[in-house]
Amino acid sequence: MNIHRHYLLGLLLTLASWIVAADSYPFVERDSTLYLDLYAPTAPANGYTIIHVFGGGFVNGARNKPWDVAYCDSLTRRGYTVVAIDYRLGLKGVHNVGVTNLKPMENAFYMAAEDCSAAVRFLVTHAAELNINPDKIILEGSSAGAITVLMTDFGRCNALDYTAELPEGWKPAAVIAYSGAIYSTHGSLKWATPPAPTLLFHGMLDKIVTYKQITLCNLGLWGANPIAKRLAKFDYPYAIYRIPGIGHEVSMAGPMTLDELDLFVRQRLIQGRTLYQDCTLRDAAVKPTKWTNLSAEDLYKNQ
Repeated sequence: MNIHRHYLLGLLLTLASWIVAADSYPFVERDSTLYLDLYAPTAPANGYTIIHVFGGGFVNGARNKPWDVAYCDSLTRRGYTVVAIDYRLGLKGVHNVGVTNLKPMENAFYMAAEDCSAAVRFLVTHAAELNINPDKIILEGSSAGAITVLMTDFGRCNALDYTAELPEGWKPAAVIAYSGAIYSTHGSLKWATPPAPTLLFHGMLDKIVTYKQITLCNLGLWGANPIAKRLAKFDYPYAIYRIPGIGHEVSMAGPMTLDELDLFVRQRLIQGRTLYQDCTLRDAAVKPTKWTNLSAEDLYKNQ
């Protein structure tokens, strides 16, 4: 993986994205109508559907931004059906977000996971007409989207209210998170029922979405490192790619890690192998950018 090559690839994919076609569907009514875009595979279909949840700090971003469209297109070229979804941006316009003001952040996490759950319900309900296998739906997201997909499966496992709209008995085939975390109010990270096989990518210097953990009394935000440790402790299948020397840049690494994503799907889901993989990715060409030193407080202070 070469993060810097991502920018050139992103430009090329963005140019291609203007001719990418998707079918749009309204999937739930909140304060406004939320939509999803469905992209059919452009290579021989492998039977899996990836729900892509965009990033943006719960402040900005959209399902149909050029980068996200291009990334969805790159996945369809690997044989995936891809569904890019809306979700409510719970921190848009909120001030003083941080450890002394956690409630808005908590609400944003729950709202996004609630909307992701509603999107899953729509896809499962209309699976036949959309040519989707409900048992082969993968949740994938970047940054805020990665938090959303991890929180959705965490809520499912623990029967939390914000995932009440998930179809009864449904379980994702896998969860893939680029720079994600799980928020817990119970003092530790626990799954009452087994989580889906989980693939994690995270920069080890990430200060926007912590690679480590932040705890305060019974509250905690658990990044990829503690998530992987807890998954390993309970023998839940997972893979983690730790990237040293950089931070939140990894949230944009999707186009550069398609081979790693494919390997995980092929080995864990298609071949059914039970794997526990812990990898450190090093690349001499990967250098820090401004994102390495930015914190979550920096992200929200100018709202």
